[in-house]
Amino acid sequence: MLVDIGRVNKFQVKELLIKGNKMKNIVFMTCLDGAPDVLDYKEWCYKSWKVWCEKNNCEMVILDQELRDKKIMKPTWQRWHVFEILEQSDIEYNQVALVDVDTMIHPNAPNFFEETNGEYAGVNDDLMVEWVHNSITGYQDMFPDVKFDWTTYMNNGFIVMSPKHKKLCKTITDFYYSNEDELRKRQHETLKKGSDQTPVNYMVRREGYPITHLDKKWNFTQLHQRGVLQGALFLDCAWMYHFNGFEKTLRNDLMRQTWDEMKRRFNIED
Repeated sequence: MLVDIGRVNKFQVKELLIKGNKMKNIVFMTCLDGAPDVLDYKEWCYKSWKVWCEKNNCEMVILDQELRDKKIMKPTWQRWHVFEILEQSDIEYNQVALVDVDTMIHPNAPNFFEETNGEYAGVNDDLMVEWVHNSITGYQDMFPDVKFDWTTYMNNGFIVMSPKHKKLCKTITDFYYSNEDELRKRQHETLKKGSDQTPVNYMVRREGYPITHLDKKWNFTQLHQRGVLQGALFLDCAWMYHFNGFEKTLRNDLMRQTWDEMKRRFNIED
């Protein structure tokens, strides 16, 4: 299926020169215009990632125009057109990190692109075991030959890929278009256990891609369940913070407070 590639915004363009070749690592986010539930807290996400990208010679790219009606195809599915978007926008790249817009990163975090071994990389999502187990079970019939359990299940809020994963992304988007009605039914009516995350976990394994499981510090989820909100303790415990599991107004308040604390602790100029 042909899809018109939407406009992207390029934040902080810095080119990493390696032996004369212009190579950039990309931090790619999807925040579509007209999505009022993210218009507030995206500001704090952008600001923290912009600081980190500047320090690590990376480029931040934001897809803000829908490829299809977001009421039909959720942004989490649209983002898997990432390689097409970058290439049609004439953006050169080395590795690409898909990052959720409800995340923030420590300004002094090391360069996670150096920890992936060039493979498909992410962090295990093993806090909400019942949710993960039921989601895996709920999609099993669509992938009858693939078996895995909650212990290796990965959260899609932070995924790193390289050019060799272009075929995987094409497989993911093709799968969506071939099964759109059924996927939308499971997402909104019957299963109600996420959108792309579990099917992508299945497809990575079905297609045989090696997986690099990054340290949990790189996708520190469910902060309220970890008991690390008091005094912004999470800033001392991890590198990347995922503000999932919060009501959206509270999420905005927490992310704004986190940005204020980052500025204070690390002498960041807004």
